[in-house]
Amino acid sequence: MSEETFAKFEREGWQRNAGDYDAIDLPATRQAFAPLLDSLGDLRGRHVLELASGTGHLAAETLARGATVVGVDVAPAMVALARQQVPGATFYEGDAGALRFKDGTFDAVICCFGMLHFADPARALREAARVLKRAGKIGFTVWHAPQQGGEFFGLVLGAYQELANLEVGLPPAPPMFALADPAVRDPMLVQAGFQEIRANDIPIVWPLRGPDTAVEFILKGAVRSRMVYDRQTPPVQQRIREAIVNGTTAYLRNGRQSIPCPAVLVTARKP
Repeated sequence: MSEETFAKFEREGWQRNAGDYDAIDLPATRQAFAPLLDSLGDLRGRHVLELASGTGHLAAETLARGATVVGVDVAPAMVALARQQVPGATFYEGDAGALRFKDGTFDAVICCFGMLHFADPARALREAARVLKRAGKIGFTVWHAPQQGGEFFGLVLGAYQELANLEVGLPPAPPMFALADPAVRDPMLVQAGFQEIRANDIPIVWPLRGPDTAVEFILKGAVRSRMVYDRQTPPVQQRIREAIVNGTTAYLRNGRQSIPCPAVLVTARKP
C-alpha cells in the first residue's frame, strides 16, 4: 500500500467530495467571495490565479469582474466540474506548492479556504509570491478557530474531543486554524516575500438545512473530519452523530437557521 500522507488524503478526499461540494460547502464558503475580490481592487484586465479552485464558482465571479482567470486544484474531479461550469476560465490539476507557471505571470493570487488543506502552506505562499508580478497581491481566507467564535467547527470538534479516539494513526498535518493566528501567519508571509499584510474578519454563518447539516459536512464536505470519523468504531460513530445532531437541534429549537463560522481575510503584496 502506498504511504499515507496528508497530501494524499486531501487529494482523495476532495476527489470523493467533488460532486457534493456545491450543496454542502458552497453555501458557507461563497459568503467570502465578494469580500475577497473586493480586497484586490479593480480586477478589469487583470490576470488572476486561484489556488484550490474547486468547482469554479469563485473563478466565475472573478471573471464577471473583468479578469482573466486560471484555477489550480489537486482533485481531477473538481477540475472537471470547474471546466464544465466555467468555460471562460482555464483550470489545471496541480499542486499549489509546485506551480507550473513562470515567474511573474499573475497580477493577483486568490485562495478561498484552501490554505488549510495544503500539506505545506509556507511552500504554497512562496510559490504564490514567485508567480506574482511585482506589486502583485495575494488574498486568501481561513476559518477562525472555535475559541475565536467558530461555533460550527466547535460543534464538530467538541464532539470529537469528547467521544472519539483521536490516536488513530492519521498522517501529520498542519494545524487547521494556524493561519488565522497572526503570530503564525505573518512571519510565514514575510518569509515568502510579502509585505503590507492586512487581516479583516468576515462574519460568515453556516446555513442549516436541518439537524443533520454538520453530520453531512463531515461525511460529504470535509477531509480531516472524515478521516477521524472513518477510523472510529461503529458505536463511537453513532455517538458522534447523535451528539452533533443534538447540538445542531439546539440552534434550530432556538429559531436559528445558521451557526456562526467566522473567517479571516488576509491580503499582502509582493514588493
